[in-house]
Amino acid sequence: MLTDDTSATRPSREVDDEIVVIEGGALIGSRSSNTIGFEKWWGQHRAWRARLVEQDRQPARYSLISVQRTTAVARWLLGMSSAATVLAFAIYIQTYLSIMSIKDDCVSQEFIANANLNAAVAVVVFLASGLLALLAITWPAGWGIGRNLLRSMKAQNLPPLQPGQDLDGWSEFHVNGRVVFWQKTVVVLSALIFFGLIFRLVFTPIGDKPEGVRAELHKFELRCLQRQPPDPGYS
Repeated sequence: MLTDDTSATRPSREVDDEIVVIEGGALIGSRSSNTIGFEKWWGQHRAWRARLVEQDRQPARYSLISVQRTTAVARWLLGMSSAATVLAFAIYIQTYLSIMSIKDDCVSQEFIANANLNAAVAVVVFLASGLLALLAITWPAGWGIGRNLLRSMKAQNLPPLQPGQDLDGWSEFHVNGRVVFWQKTVVVLSALIFFGLIFRLVFTPIGDKPEGVRAELHKFELRCLQRQPPDPGYS
């Protein structure tokens, strides 16, 4: 019986040679695509390096404006955190004195003690947010102090950097890498801590609905009932 499949009548060596040629062509095509991808990545990398070199040659201008704006935001955060810290500390003192004045009322004592604990936590968190904002404000000045100290240690015949001249002589690359990036990171962290606690206090059961106060009181009532000793006349 005749068949149209010529590969069945050809020697197996010829068939193997064709398979090797096909696989070799696929391998060459795969290598060429990998080469094109590498060349594309290498071109992007060289362009990025060229931009960095160009920034290193240019004097700092736009980065100094970014430092000024970030410092202004940090000062606003410092003011807000300071006010919130003072308010939370006042609530802490008031609740502490209230606990001392309450006698023989377990529910009220538990309720005020919980408020006192929350106020203490708020003081610590707002204080941490304010300290981070203060660090962001003093970050450029810290670099100026360090540069002056380094100049004095190396006995260089250079005039000391005056306040406001902390970043003079640096390029865009140096200011962005040493000041702008870290200053913005600290400011964002301070803002997350501050507004995170604000939203946490606003959306608590007590701050969200008036019924939350009664729910908290009921929880403290159950806690006080569990602490009471059993009545010896009850069987």
